[in-house]
Amino acid sequence: MSVLATKALGNIKIKSTEIFQFLDGFYGFPDDKEFALVQAKQDSPFLWLQSTQKENLAFVVIDPYLFCKDRYHPKISQSDLDILEVKSVDECSVFVIVTIPSEHPEEMTANMQGPVLLHRGMKKGRQVISLDNSHQVQVPILSFLES
Repeated sequence: MSVLATKALGNIKIKSTEIFQFLDGFYGFPDDKEFALVQAKQDSPFLWLQSTQKENLAFVVIDPYLFCKDRYHPKISQSDLDILEVKSVDECSVFVIVTIPSEHPEEMTANMQGPVLLHRGMKKGRQVISLDNSHQVQVPILSFLES
């Protein structure tokens, strides 16, 4: 275990199995290539993808299947799958980045068009673009749950 400094969670202990390499970083953050998947609270559906190099850089993520069940099937390019060394999305853990407005957390949204795929066996991660045009960048999570 090693200690990781974070802005949101302070100093936390992480296992090497929780660290993923992102060859191309994230959209808007191409130089940040190593992130730890962190569960801040045991009973929370939200996790953090925390940069191992910059304590101020982290993304709140959630498993989209927790709130959209069988309705989300991202279509991913073969080149993205090849980089992760998988044949299908089913071989990966899928997360979506959550945006939580500080003054109105009930209006949180999920980026369904830019999911994050984690290949746990290879310790590789990649933010990809779903080729399904129906997937939006800002899907209201609570509204989705109600529909």
